[in-house]
Amino acid sequence: MSVESAPFLNTAGTAPDRLQAVASNPDVPFLSSKRALGLFDSDCLKLAFEPTADPIPFEDRPRLNEGCYERAKSLVAAAPGNAILWLSLARFAATDAGRRDTTFRAIELSRAYGPWQHALATDRTQLISLMPDAPPAIKAIADADIETLAASYRGRDDLAKIYITTPDRRDRITAAIEKRPTNEQGHFLSLIRRNMQ
Repeated sequence: MSVESAPFLNTAGTAPDRLQAVASNPDVPFLSSKRALGLFDSDCLKLAFEPTADPIPFEDRPRLNEGCYERAKSLVAAAPGNAILWLSLARFAATDAGRRDTTFRAIELSRAYGPWQHALATDRTQLISLMPDAPPAIKAIADADIETLAASYRGRDDLAKIYITTPDRRDRITAAIEKRPTNEQGHFLSLIRRNMQ
């Protein structure tokens, strides 16, 4: 019972309370369920990346990033086949330029365990676009994720937004869309027009 109640107790309260919880004890219970692991993961992601009414002060960001990085390592140790958790590890490792090897390895494992999930493909593509120093193998993952996104209705919607906001990926996105049937190409163009209004 205490194992399953841990995420609810550690992810409750104000943002400073939650920061203190993750910074002081980033490890997750070894026997946590998938739901419990997801709660631990989403709490860090919300604290770090989502705008809230109770934001983390700038001076506390390094402590948050470090705590969430340690938590992400604990999460993938508990569930090594979970693509979502590997992507979270990549995100928090990416906050420290000295952890590039960990970032790239986590991206590779996220793709290996979740190659067809459009939300993960979107997030990986966006994360990789922020790292111009990414090696060819990691850029190839972004290219493969773009192909995945081009093949689905929801994926093309995300791809249209990336096309608009990330000009250096436009050639690669265009090449992926040009491989799709004519009706899907037309759908993508309509999404570009709609998102640019």
